[in-house]
Amino acid sequence: MTKLWMVLITASTMSFAQGIADEDFDGVPDAVDQCPHTPFLNEVDAQGCTTTILTLPSEAEYDSMTLTIGYGFSTNEELVGRERQDTGTVQLSYYRNNWSYSVRTGYYSHHTDSGMLDTTLKIKKRITLKKNLKLGLGIGIKLPTYQFTGNRTDYTLYSSLSYYPSRKLSFFGGYSHTFVQDQKVITPLQDTNSGYVGTGYFFTPSLYANLSLGLSQSKFTNEETATVIGSTLYYKINEEWFGTLSYSREIDHTRHDSLSFKLGYKFW
Repeated sequence: MTKLWMVLITASTMSFAQGIADEDFDGVPDAVDQCPHTPFLNEVDAQGCTTTILTLPSEAEYDSMTLTIGYGFSTNEELVGRERQDTGTVQLSYYRNNWSYSVRTGYYSHHTDSGMLDTTLKIKKRITLKKNLKLGLGIGIKLPTYQFTGNRTDYTLYSSLSYYPSRKLSFFGGYSHTFVQDQKVITPLQDTNSGYVGTGYFFTPSLYANLSLGLSQSKFTNEETATVIGSTLYYKINEEWFGTLSYSREIDHTRHDSLSFKLGYKFW
């Protein structure tokens, strides 16, 4: 008799589960979903069709191009004559079929000098492991447009992981390794490693904020690995324009922090 009840309960549970099947995890059962296979970050209506898309420009899954212009400054009391450095940057990014391609360069100035920053080229592939879990793999090339003795082309390998337990909340992390090719001038140099973890939240479809903690190794062997806490605020002004405000601080070397603002334009 007990076995019979177990069979009946199991059958009922399976029947109920089939009745509320939701392949795209949008909260609308497949039986009434008029827009199946919606991306995980899309918010939907009662029919399962997209109303808003909660996504950042860097996470675009479709054909698009953006131009971002930024200004920022950093402080470091250990650099005599360069306690504060101002920078201006420009970045062009193209996204297509979960691939992204970007080029970034910029200009710096401080009390004793000014000139071009290094120019970085980056290619990244995003791989969907599950609807709410994505892996990113990439490679970067840093061209020596920053003029100093011994500066050479460096190469970086990137990896990242993003997990969305819900449409608005995310957890993320990443690791990178840079093959430093610069020549030794005074201090011996080394390849560097860096990593970070963090969490982000969409307060509205247009307002996103995150908080991260990272470790960053210096290419100079006589400097310790820095622990950095950072935060970024993203605001979507309209379908074309967006802005970001970022702040970071070394929590074990309190004399070093940075602040930057970027304004971006989406061509399509």
